[in-house]
Amino acid sequence: MGRHAGLVKPETIVYNVRFVSLHFFPKVLLTFTHILFWTIVVIVAVHYIALFRFLYRLKQGEWKKPDVDFFPKTMVLFPLRGADPSLTRSLEKILMQNYPNYHVRFILDSASDPALPFVESAIQKWGEGRAEIKIIKEHFSTCALKCCALLHGIADLDPSFEAIVILDGDTNPPGDWLKQLVEPLSDPHFPVATGLRWYVPHQANAGSLVRYLWNAAAVVQHDLYRIPWGGSLAIRREFLNRSTLLETWKHTFTDDTPITSIVWQAKENVALVPSLFLVNREMCGLRAFHRWVQRQMLYMKLYHPAWGAVLSQAVLLTLPLLLLVGTFIVGLVSQDGQVALVSLSSFLLYWIGVFGTLPIIEHAVRRIVKQHGEVIETWSFIRTMKTFIMIPVTQAVYTSALFWLHFLKQVEWRGIEYEITGRQVRMIEYKPYTIKPVDQEEGRSL
Repeated sequence: MGRHAGLVKPETIVYNVRFVSLHFFPKVLLTFTHILFWTIVVIVAVHYIALFRFLYRLKQGEWKKPDVDFFPKTMVLFPLRGADPSLTRSLEKILMQNYPNYHVRFILDSASDPALPFVESAIQKWGEGRAEIKIIKEHFSTCALKCCALLHGIADLDPSFEAIVILDGDTNPPGDWLKQLVEPLSDPHFPVATGLRWYVPHQANAGSLVRYLWNAAAVVQHDLYRIPWGGSLAIRREFLNRSTLLETWKHTFTDDTPITSIVWQAKENVALVPSLFLVNREMCGLRAFHRWVQRQMLYMKLYHPAWGAVLSQAVLLTLPLLLLVGTFIVGLVSQDGQVALVSLSSFLLYWIGVFGTLPIIEHAVRRIVKQHGEVIETWSFIRTMKTFIMIPVTQAVYTSALFWLHFLKQVEWRGIEYEITGRQVRMIEYKPYTIKPVDQEEGRSL
């Protein structure tokens, strides 16, 4: 028994470490992969629960129906910058509404805007005495041009108008759109009402399919977090006068997203009109979608009280998928077929599970828009397969947009650069809108 009898030889320590690594690491990895599998099961289940909750709410009217027809005198504000591909149809639709007491004010930020001839022609055909054109004389540097247009559109509005409605130039509202949109305003609990958008691109290119897939999930969040959409939005004039919304528009990058906070502060709510899915058939490039969805998330980050929940949801969904990619690669490299198989199965479960929600929501939307005479073509087998393939692409592009959002200092929208500092926005330089041939390919409506 010498003084070195209690010491362990170095080679013994190395052997023990290798033994633990060889025998316990695969077990730990497999257990971790199984945890990820069940996490994906929960995520897919939550997808379906949220979807069926949304579909249930589509069937339930949440506001008190008026005893008699509700037709408040309404001003439709139609801000325009550039001529969207569907503008002519949109102009006809808005000027031919089945509504007895409304007026349309087209607001352009320049007399040289390419949309102006379309508007003038439309007024001559369908809007004599019902529509007017207003050209912005002063472009505020502290807000987005759309907010500037709305502020100018409301500034000299006659007090007799009881409702303000906002419409975008890439929407095609049905004939009873205005009647359905303002109806919730008859209920004192709902000073704001909003419709929803639904993308149906006439060609199944990558960008358009990715935007379709993202929006199919986003409409559920619109209902859950009461996110208004400025493309189809009604506001009670009385609420506009007593709230801080007009002052807020002077300093924001978007008109719709800040509304939720203001409405909730008043202990009221935003009404989502389930019958108003407005179909958009325009094309979109993948790069344009990345910029577009990044702006949508920027609006949420800056102005919506549920931003933390939206971001957490994105992280909780993306992180398990990224970890599964890692465990799959480790399984292949270490020749651990069980780990690789469970990882691949988990990823496919998410992929197929998400794809399975599309026919359900697509069927519901088709039934709604068909009532307005809007027919959505049956998908071909090739388009169905393209859509299936684009599910992980959508997740990857969305994740990329969220990541780069946190480094975003400048944003471009329709030829105008904006500087973002905290929650403040500054227009760097105003320029009239000009058409470029590439705009149509890149998704000019974005």
